[in-house]
Amino acid sequence: MGEVTVNWTAMFYELEDRIVGGEPTNLKRYPFNVQFFNYGGMCGGTILTSKTVMTAAHCFDHNHSRFIFDPQARTHEVWDFKVHEYYNTSAMFSNDIAVILVHDEFKFDENVKRAVLCDTDTWMNENEVFEATGWGEIKYKGELSNSGLMKTQLRYVSPNECMKSNRVVLTPDIFCLYGDGQRDTCKGDSGGGILWKDIIVGIVSHGHGCAVAPAMYTNVFYFRTWIYRTVRKLNELYCHFHKSRGHLKP
Repeated sequence: MGEVTVNWTAMFYELEDRIVGGEPTNLKRYPFNVQFFNYGGMCGGTILTSKTVMTAAHCFDHNHSRFIFDPQARTHEVWDFKVHEYYNTSAMFSNDIAVILVHDEFKFDENVKRAVLCDTDTWMNENEVFEATGWGEIKYKGELSNSGLMKTQLRYVSPNECMKSNRVVLTPDIFCLYGDGQRDTCKGDSGGGILWKDIIVGIVSHGHGCAVAPAMYTNVFYFRTWIYRTVRKLNELYCHFHKSRGHLKP
């Protein structure tokens, strides 16, 4: 399948709700952000390597997305992807993580870079501030932003407070953030990365509405071994496929 020509502005105006209560920012500030689309649906993602992207498993619940767009609006065909084997939509979206393999490599420069993933969980306390980014509405079910990429700040919420607010039981792979009823991520942000001091610590997962209660995020530190193993396996599969001249062998 060949590359698709995309009008970036036209594509983003078709998107659904995203960052609530945010402010405009620049893609150069977040060069590891990507979007991927499929038949009108959209998710975010984070560049891990020159050929892999991390996102949320629930982005593949209904449609298998086909194209990824890097920060320079270049098109990359999705070659394969791996959803966590224990992803469970009936258990509060536990294990909500996936890795995508693109066909053509990302061309790294000052505007397109790989993200740095966290190697500690010391950020999990209520004194820390986190950043989320996304494209779209400036309020829940409201008008679209004319400023393109938006960012917002969120604070850490303890598991007990989050469970009380949402009336759910959290699994260890999930943490919660809140913007005091004014700021939040929303549906179209799914799969995008959550930043703490320029380090990716989470993936936008799910919540009840937008900016009405703490939202829930996949804990990247919890899945670090799975991420590294999955990236390696996808790369090995791709190399094996091409060494066998396009025919996978048992």
